[in-house]
Amino acid sequence: MDAISLPCGDAETRDWRAWINLMPPPPDDLHVIGEVRVPNPGVEAILVKTEPQGINPNILLLDLFLYQRPGAWPQVVVRKPVRYDSVVRGMAYTEVSVLCDGKPIQDIKVEEVH
Repeated sequence: MDAISLPCGDAETRDWRAWINLMPPPPDDLHVIGEVRVPNPGVEAILVKTEPQGINPNILLLDLFLYQRPGAWPQVVVRKPVRYDSVVRGMAYTEVSVLCDGKPIQDIKVEEVH
């Protein structure tokens, strides 16, 4: 049995942070982290780069997806970490926008680490 996609519209999220590591040696890498409240421990949260990206090249758009893994899981609400990591070459992201079903749920300023 495969994982089942769940709607993320009612998901509560918190503790978002985004940073780009500019320390030598190249390449630079971008990291986005947060937490998602899910209905049971068998739900996985992932961030995927939105395709196509928006019109502003300085804002990275990420889609949040929730997937229920197969099996019997206790129906207890838990918080799950979610993370996106990417190597960036020549891109100057200043903001990340996390989307759920095409709608923004969180805007995050990108910090630079030197």
